[in-house]
Amino acid sequence: MSRQLLTIKYRMQTSLRKLILLCVLCLFNLPAFADKFELKHADTLHSNDNQIIVKGKIIVHYNNAVIEASEGVIENSTDNNSPEKAFFTGNVKLISNDKKITADKITFLIKDRTIHAEGNVISELKDKKNTLINISSDSQKLSWDGKDAIATGNIKTKYQDINVNSDEAVIRYKDKKPEEAIFTGNPAILNEPNSITKAKNITFQLATHDVHAASNVESLIWPDDTKPKDEQEPVTLLTEELLIQDNANVITAKGAGEKVRINYETTKGESIIAFLLKDKTSGKPEKIIFQGNAEVSQEDKTLISEEIVFNFKDKKLISNTKTNTRPRTLIFR
Repeated sequence: MSRQLLTIKYRMQTSLRKLILLCVLCLFNLPAFADKFELKHADTLHSNDNQIIVKGKIIVHYNNAVIEASEGVIENSTDNNSPEKAFFTGNVKLISNDKKITADKITFLIKDRTIHAEGNVISELKDKKNTLINISSDSQKLSWDGKDAIATGNIKTKYQDINVNSDEAVIRYKDKKPEEAIFTGNPAILNEPNSITKAKNITFQLATHDVHAASNVESLIWPDDTKPKDEQEPVTLLTEELLIQDNANVITAKGAGEKVRINYETTKGESIIAFLLKDKTSGKPEKIIFQGNAEVSQEDKTLISEEIVFNFKDKKLISNTKTNTRPRTLIFR
């Protein structure tokens, strides 16, 4: 047989295989299902009673999303022969209007409308203002219906100029958009431009940037955002509960049975509760108010009172005599 005839025969066989595959793919457009699961492309396809196995440059359209992968298995329900589960491996990518996910493996539970991603998972979610939330982890569970997303294992979360490392992260949704993020770890670490907060539990509000940290809280706050961190000493704050209210320019620390401890340069203080107030214009720390069995020491003195105020500008201590009938000062020379 001549080379020309062999070439024509090969092309005809290739075209025939492609035509058969295209016809099979069309059969699985599945227009009758509530969530349309369309297999648009694959290099090879094998099917039996309950499974469809596809390989090579897979493209699937499902629920307003596009899925790309190297290999996939679609399992049908034995009841009505409709897709029940789908497994995709090999540089899997999912892109939809409100999320983007890449992973080594992604499993779709079609009935439960959930996504399980495993291995080098990177997801991009959008908040109410369409600001991206980037999460990398070992595994993630997400929903098609705007419900909570859960990430576990070696988690790194980035949101604007905020970075969080944690063992587990839960993104809470409201009105089908992320509203808050809850991080847990030993410890979870929240890194902001001028502060670092460590705790076993950290809750971050996406809209207000408020932070609530609980259990073994340690926070470092650098007072002057115009200076590099290595050129100034931070305020060190140790407590059991910490609330950072970004818009209110106040940080509240509660001891929960133990005293709050705050150190800054040569000033060391402790009390049942403490407030760090920031200047509303500059955002720089203005004063610390120690309340409840307060004791604050500097190089030459110790002040014991029910309420003591430390001013950052002049480093002075003031006992509030309006609320303290018997303030007591011990001076060491």
